[in-house]
Amino acid sequence: MKKIILVSALFFNLVFAEQAQQGETLFNNKLDTKSGNALNKYVQDNFSTSAQTKDNNADLMNANNHRELYEDTMALQNYENQNQIDEDQLALMKNAIRNQNLKALQQSFFSKKYKGFENTTNIMFEADKTQKIRTRFAMATTLIFQTDIQSYILGDNTGFKIEEIPNLPNAIAIKPLLIGIDTSLTIFTKDNKLHNFYIYSTDYKSSKNPDLIVYIKDEQSQKELEEKKELLDKDYLIIKEGIAEVRVKRSDIYKHYKQKAKKENAWLLAEEIFNDKQFTYFKYDKEKMPQIPSVFVVVDKQDSPIETRVIGNYIIAETTARQFSIMLGDSYVCVERIEPKEQQTKQINTEYKIYNYE
Repeated sequence: MKKIILVSALFFNLVFAEQAQQGETLFNNKLDTKSGNALNKYVQDNFSTSAQTKDNNADLMNANNHRELYEDTMALQNYENQNQIDEDQLALMKNAIRNQNLKALQQSFFSKKYKGFENTTNIMFEADKTQKIRTRFAMATTLIFQTDIQSYILGDNTGFKIEEIPNLPNAIAIKPLLIGIDTSLTIFTKDNKLHNFYIYSTDYKSSKNPDLIVYIKDEQSQKELEEKKELLDKDYLIIKEGIAEVRVKRSDIYKHYKQKAKKENAWLLAEEIFNDKQFTYFKYDKEKMPQIPSVFVVVDKQDSPIETRVIGNYIIAETTARQFSIMLGDSYVCVERIEPKEQQTKQINTEYKIYNYE
């Protein structure tokens, strides 16, 4: 019986060894070509490094001089179609592309005179004037207006790409897809202004810095925005930080809350607490309290987590619950909303006591 088991095990080992050898031979046959290894051949043909090209001060470069950056994906796809390579070989080739040093860094960014403000441009709006904007391949240029964009017309949809920015209706991004090309861009804003631009693309060989952030300013639009803001401030409390903004209707604000804390925890008391019939807001000055406390809702005398977010100096709890707990470390504050009926009763009782006293 032992002999039969040993013979069977030896037979299966021989079969598996032969299959593994056949699989390895098949993979090597697919990988090797008449000219040698496919991976080495591909990298050598498409990404071999040559002597560094001398700096060229011209802004517009011919796309034929930039094949390493522009045609690498197409070359890989063509090679895949012609040679019918498998997924493993394709993964090896892609990894080789990622590890290649294309030496495509724009030297103007590493100049000792570079301060970091060179890529930001401020343009004053002038009616009927065409503004020139320098873009760069593999980078995005963002145009920011003082009013929202209504529509735009791009002259060349093949060489350039326009992307709208979520939550920023007054900004768009321009991405050049080719090098050494130009086109026109016309933008209509909601203040009935027409902005016209001449945009052109450069690459890393350019000695001039690209325009990455462009602010288009207009004195008239600025005055109109300030007037609208004044009217808006009368009706809304605006909480803003960066691109995040919350508008709280002043007529919906309810401020009657009481806070209880031990004497040693008095520093944790919120400066202001109110709700707007949707969320509850806790105000803390970030300069005075760099560490933001946590807010919990009290349900059945138990602290339960609640979805919160921080904008500016406010912690916004996405609930209008009656009771909360504010915690930071071992310190805590109990918060309770005073209902309108209770408040009214307290006022009547107070007035009644005063009246009897007199």
